[in-house]
Amino acid sequence: MPHRHGQVNYLIEGEGLITESEPGMPRAVSAPAPAVERMLRFSRLFPTLPKFRPAPQLLVTLAELMLDEAINDPSRDHPRLPAGFTYLGQFIDHDLTFDQTTDIPTDDLTLAQIIQGRTPSLDLDSVYGRGPELEEKRLYAADKLHLRIGLTTPTPFGQEQANTLAELPNDLPRGDDQTDTKLATIGDPRNDENLAVAQTHLAFLKFHNKVVDRLAATGLQGAELFAAARRTVTLHYQWLVLHDFLPRILDGETLSNVLVNGRKFYQFTVGEEPTMPLEFSVAGYRLGHSLIRRDYHFNVVFQDGGAPFELLFTFSALSGDLGGNPTLPSNWVINWQRFYDFSPAPLLGPEPRLNPARRIDTLLIPVLHTLPEGEITMAPGFPPTASLAARNLLRGRLVGLPSGQAVATLIGAPTLTPFEVFQGVPDAKAQPLRAAHLDTETPLWYYILKEAEVLNSGLKLGPVGSRIVAETFVGLIEASRTSVLADRAWRPTLPALVSGSSFTMADLLLFVNDLNPLEGPRG
Repeated sequence: MPHRHGQVNYLIEGEGLITESEPGMPRAVSAPAPAVERMLRFSRLFPTLPKFRPAPQLLVTLAELMLDEAINDPSRDHPRLPAGFTYLGQFIDHDLTFDQTTDIPTDDLTLAQIIQGRTPSLDLDSVYGRGPELEEKRLYAADKLHLRIGLTTPTPFGQEQANTLAELPNDLPRGDDQTDTKLATIGDPRNDENLAVAQTHLAFLKFHNKVVDRLAATGLQGAELFAAARRTVTLHYQWLVLHDFLPRILDGETLSNVLVNGRKFYQFTVGEEPTMPLEFSVAGYRLGHSLIRRDYHFNVVFQDGGAPFELLFTFSALSGDLGGNPTLPSNWVINWQRFYDFSPAPLLGPEPRLNPARRIDTLLIPVLHTLPEGEITMAPGFPPTASLAARNLLRGRLVGLPSGQAVATLIGAPTLTPFEVFQGVPDAKAQPLRAAHLDTETPLWYYILKEAEVLNSGLKLGPVGSRIVAETFVGLIEASRTSVLADRAWRPTLPALVSGSSFTMADLLLFVNDLNPLEGPRG
């Protein structure tokens, strides 16, 4: 089951520190100065809007309406969003919020290093750590060029369907932490929280290594080769985020407007330390929770829904125990053809069991309403909740997010009507919330999901959600040390199905050439 790594403390620029144990109005920072100095800074996209803090019980009641009771209803499946993007989105989130200063004593870091190490960016620091010369973890091979890859543990289970008895190079590297040898040796330990994001991280390790080999053939060597490979990987990654991932979840007109005309609300000067917008972190980018499926067709062994969501956590080391194995068992290696659409690729053809993500709407699968960490509370004197939906809503209350209607009005977007806010909800269940006026002043996270559901049939975010997410991504890419937006004429250089102006996540995986290790290439 999910390992908790959600934000506990919010250091908000100009306001102070808000904690889950003492929500309400911001209090003076009482943590030791070095600890505060290393905290990720948050800010508000819409600082002039009033903070919306409805009664906690109202939010718990609202969360109860977000239970997806039709988990096997195919109409809830997203027709154009393969499930791999759910976990690519989580990988990207960890990259944005990765802290390179973890476990490094404060007196070993200068202020400049602290700022650089905690700054949100899209630099793949979660993969590269502090680089081959400074990184203390064994992320790198002896040549200081390649990233280390781990081996799976052979298992007889599934051998009648695939060669699971082989020791495959398809796990994260493990064995270095003497307190728990199962833990992955990777830049960001959170990427071993569940199997799907762990295999995504592995794909990026292999992507880097393939790029190193490709550039080495041109004569580059040593530090120059590594720097060129990292730059190539980072630029292609940012390109696919901007041109493959975001267009699948955002309104195209809004994304294009931000790319062409710039940011209106996410304000910082390129070259200075950016902050993380609360509206993005606590509301807009939490759309991923609604994309999660109840079960997955994972590979030839675990198909026909044979991989329930919970098992993705069991077969990780941060949340589970790898099923009792020292490394990932071979029968749990992912088949990428079930998570991304490779149908345009020559010879491959469509995978008959491609997993779609769920639509972007206000419904979350039942397991997300019964998380095990029930001791977590985000309102004083209010009992803990096991519901992820309730926690998200209470966290929005904690930091004082504005209402969805207030944001829509400010940015000039159409505002959902009171009827639309609870469209599809039985009157008896909606009535207490209407009586409390949550249909005219609605928590931002719920509003963003409902906006996608009502205005875009759950296929993409609406204008409020798209504006928040687009501005944040464009800003953080502009703030990255290596930025694809620094040279607008740059185009992908690696092989792609559409050459010259395209590079997608499917292209990345085709380049790595390890789509389905258990069965070999399809054809």
